[in-house]
Amino acid sequence: MQTQPLILLVDDDVQIQEIFSTRLKDAGFQVLQARNGEEGLKLAKQEKPDLILLDVMMPIMDGAKMLIEMKNDAEIKDIHVIFLTALDDRPESIKFAKESGAVDFVNKDIDFPVLLGKIKSILQI
Repeated sequence: MQTQPLILLVDDDVQIQEIFSTRLKDAGFQVLQARNGEEGLKLAKQEKPDLILLDVMMPIMDGAKMLIEMKNDAEIKDIHVIFLTALDDRPESIKFAKESGAVDFVNKDIDFPVLLGKIKSILQI
């Protein structure tokens, strides 16, 4: 029996965590949650999720710093990361995400089926 893919959701917005977590679980994923990059980095090292949905702007450690730390850690450097943002998805933002090692950059108000399609494509499921 195949196990459910594990997604780590790192976001300081409780409402976003609740919405995304519920929808991801309903779609068949296991979901872990962290409220900042520091917690997210710790969970990533412990649990080795298949994919991380990572907010860009958070207190304590932001998403960009967390991703830099991940890319410098041989154990977790290959985990797929999709940046989440309340900002916009202008070409320069997407370029930043790709250059920093994220596989995608999406706005938090993305239509969930579109996000789900991106996640399934990245995880090849």
